[in-house]
Parts: sequence; structure tokens; C-alpha cells
Amino acid sequence: MKVSFKALGFFRMIRSSFVGISLAFAAVLFAAPNIAPAAESSIYNVEDPERLMFTIRLSMTVGDQAKVIFPDGREIDMGKIKAVPIKSRHPGFTASKYGIGGQVIATAANAHHIQISVEDGAGRTMSLIPSQTFAVAPGYGTSFVVEGVGGSGLWGRYSPYVGSPVYIINGAGMPVLFNNIQLFKFAAAVEIRVYRPEDDIEYIEIENRDGGSASYHRADGDHKFAVVESKVTGTGRFEGTMFQGLGRVRANHPGVICISTCRKSEIGGFQIVPLSHTYSKEMQKTRRMSQYIVLRGIEFEDLTGRPPFFRGSIRPGDVDVTDSRDGWVVGMIDGEWQELPDVSGLTEDSLTGIEAFRIYLH
Repeated sequence: MKVSFKALGFFRMIRSSFVGISLAFAAVLFAAPNIAPAAESSIYNVEDPERLMFTIRLSMTVGDQAKVIFPDGREIDMGKIKAVPIKSRHPGFTASKYGIGGQVIATAANAHHIQISVEDGAGRTMSLIPSQTFAVAPGYGTSFVVEGVGGSGLWGRYSPYVGSPVYIINGAGMPVLFNNIQLFKFAAAVEIRVYRPEDDIEYIEIENRDGGSASYHRADGDHKFAVVESKVTGTGRFEGTMFQGLGRVRANHPGVICISTCRKSEIGGFQIVPLSHTYSKEMQKTRRMSQYIVLRGIEFEDLTGRPPFFRGSIRPGDVDVTDSRDGWVVGMIDGEWQELPDVSGLTEDSLTGIEAFRIYLH
């Protein structure tokens, strides 16, 4: 069979195009240095459509509406996108090194952070913040900025959990796990899929005494998860609490749970941290400060980034929602569960009367 020179030229053109596309695809996968191995993303293989609560969709076009999309196709506009990221942040905040690429690494009333990868022992992150907020962690040019106020909406009832998977939506409308910064150049949108936790925990309870028990409660009873290394007696000036209400979870990431003890627009709260994270350089002081509860594993195992306290179960409370206890916190005072005392600013002994704390998850 004879093949014309014109046909040979066509076949060579097709082969060259295929090689070029293959090389470009390989470059996207392997160009970024020291990125965590792909095996870490195997957690995404267990996504269960039956547990999907909603998807947060963030267009890369300024002026478009950020949306919450439900499994039945319903959509809610959450506010105009005022700015889109032009870069990522590396290194991210300290505890981001405990995360997995392509997941939400922190969820808070004033900012959510997306973990893209872990490189050279530090996280590479992007953020989602409301237009009216204060948040140090994102850094200039590394955030989606959406019209809104912290403590409600995307930063309240529609907050993701730590560990929620994050996808790049490319120009063809296909989702690609966002675990490599090279993928961002192909993004038409970014989506965060928020799933109902597999473990149906009603609340977490922490005895506020050295050596106390920390457990979670579900239908089959209480399950001890940790031990209180040191209790909390005072409050601190954690700036993000000004966007949260009294007795609400303000933030959750692999190394902290932050609770607000004051009304919105004031500053005051306390934090719960795993013992291992207190050995990080900037956290060492927490072991001897009265504004922190420090938890350790029952057998001294590392709790950092582990559910249910520091991954997968806790979201910020919504200051505008009264028909759900998700993210609400109460204290046991004189043997009865009560609203937390309204305390702002730096104090040393304002919480000494609280015998235990309970964090509701739904």
C-alpha cells in the first residue's frame, strides 16, 4: 500500500501533537518540587455522594456570584467575588504542615484555608475570606474575597469541614483534585465539596481539669478520646473572635479549636490544642498559659490533625442561626449546663468556675 508524502506529514503532525500534549500533562503533574506523594490523595476515593451536603463554587471571574450548590441542583448566591487569588502562600501557617494536599486545612468564622500541597515541611495554601474581615494567615493576593461578613453564610452555616476535598474546575468543566499549584493556571473555578461526617457525633465533651477526660458522644454512648494535660482558666485576645458570637466555635484546624467567649465585634476566647502542637516554636508558651486547654492522646498518641477534635467534625457556629446547635459551646457551671460567661480581653481566671465544656456538632 502506498502512502503519500502528504499523508505521512499528517500522521507526523498528529504524533507530534500527541507527544506535546503528553509532555504538557506530565509537566503539570511533576513540575512542582518536593510535593507530597500522590498516595496521600487516596482519601478522596471514599467520597460518598449520599453524604454530600453541598458544594461551594468559586468562579475565577471577578463579579460572578460565589455559590452554594446542593445535590438536587438548587443554588444559593452567596455574594459577589471581589478578588481572586493571583498566587499561593508558602509557607502557610504552622499547622498547615499536618494537612493533605487538595483539602480544606482550616475552617473559621473569618477565613477558610485550602491546602494545596506540603513542600519542604510546610503547607502551600490559598484562602477564602469575606470582604469585611481581619485575617493574618492568608497573605496578600492569595485569597478569594467574597462579599460578606464573618460568622455567617460561607463562614457559618455553609462552612466546610477540615478535610473537605477541593477541586479545580478546568475550562472543559472537568474537576481535578487541587493538589498541585501548577493546576491553578487551568482553573475556571474552584469547588469545595462538603460532606456530612461519617461518624455521627452529637457533641464533644471536655472536663476542665488537669487529668480530665475528653470524649465524644454518639448514639451508642460516650467514647473517651483524649486526656486533659492542662485546663483553661482565662481568656485571650484572639482577633478572629470579633467575627463570632458568644459560645460559638470560631476556628478549627489540625492544631487548634478556638472558642469565642464574647459578643460579636468584641475580642475574647480560649483555645484547645493537642500536646504535640505545643512543641512548635511559636506554640511552646501555650503549655504554661491559662488561655489554653492542652489535650494529649490516652496513650500519648499524637492528636494533631486527627478526628474528631482536629479534623472532619467541627465547623464554626453561625451567629444568625438559632435552629441548629452546630458549633455551639456551653459550659457546666455548678453542675448544670449553661451559656458561657460573656468575657472579653485578656484574663487569667474568668473561666475558673467552668467544670466542663460541651461542643455541639449538630
